[in-house]
Amino acid sequence: MRRRMRVLAPALWAAVVVATGALLAARLLQQPVAAWLDVPLEHGGWALLVTVAAIATLGLGAASLWHALMLPRLVRVRRVDRLIAALGAGMAGLASAIAVAGAIDPPLARAALLVALPLWAAGLGTAVLVVAMLVHARAARTPPPPGTVLILGAGLRGREVGPLLRRRVQRGAEVWRDALAQRPDARIVVSGGQGADEVRSEASAMAEHLERQLGVPAAAIDLEDASTTTRENLRLSRPLVTAPGRAPLAVVTSEYHAYRTAGLLAEAGIDGTVIGAWTRPSYRPGAIVREALAIAADLRWWCLAAAIALEALAVWAVVATQRVSP
Repeated sequence: MRRRMRVLAPALWAAVVVATGALLAARLLQQPVAAWLDVPLEHGGWALLVTVAAIATLGLGAASLWHALMLPRLVRVRRVDRLIAALGAGMAGLASAIAVAGAIDPPLARAALLVALPLWAAGLGTAVLVVAMLVHARAARTPPPPGTVLILGAGLRGREVGPLLRRRVQRGAEVWRDALAQRPDARIVVSGGQGADEVRSEASAMAEHLERQLGVPAAAIDLEDASTTTRENLRLSRPLVTAPGRAPLAVVTSEYHAYRTAGLLAEAGIDGTVIGAWTRPSYRPGAIVREALAIAADLRWWCLAAAIALEALAVWAVVATQRVSP
């Protein structure tokens, strides 16, 4: 329970921050929104809906659209990357259509805003995730000297570590070296199997980079070379990181991936601190959207139930607003 609360606390703080910001912004936008959508000024709910839609479009939509522009620069483009690009284009098109409709046909704009309520909620949830990531990163800045540093794998470039993975390995080596003064027996565990489009396991490439480029002795490195997901990274590495004398644990991954990894670590019942390695700014927006989609996939049934409930509420509101003239 204590492990889960360490992960849940940043999300709760983030929800409070985002909700407060949305309410304040809605208060400021109440008058222009009332004029734009042709509703009475006292109907403040429309201003809140427009605020949430704006947060979703400027956050989730813009990040997804930016990711579409970054596709040619990725080491490998997966199906989820194309899905994120399509999401960005779709949200940009929807937001533009609603903006135009507000000037031409306010009832149509109001209906579109309501029907897209699950999408706006998803964008608001992504904003909460971003703030939670920042809160978690701040709390993880000063971990205790680890007995084990677990570095999570990522895509290779040929036989070598790719740019993203190289930064993880470099950060892991830094954390390991800093720990040696107090933990001369500290070890590094590299975790990552061989993907369908890779010529070798990620763990073997990471270990080679640690030895040849960063001067880490091979005797200090343990390999886990069968995992293909973050959950498997943690599950299959468990015997190596929880053996007697191996605590405390520091897990090193990319900064955008650290918060979700902390949740999976707590879910696995493993004590440890997750440390984020620097990520190229141009890559972060799409990576955060990918993390949001991964979390939604983990909570798919809850998310589906919430989407159905929100859509039912939206349809009811559309019918109700058509019956009552503003």
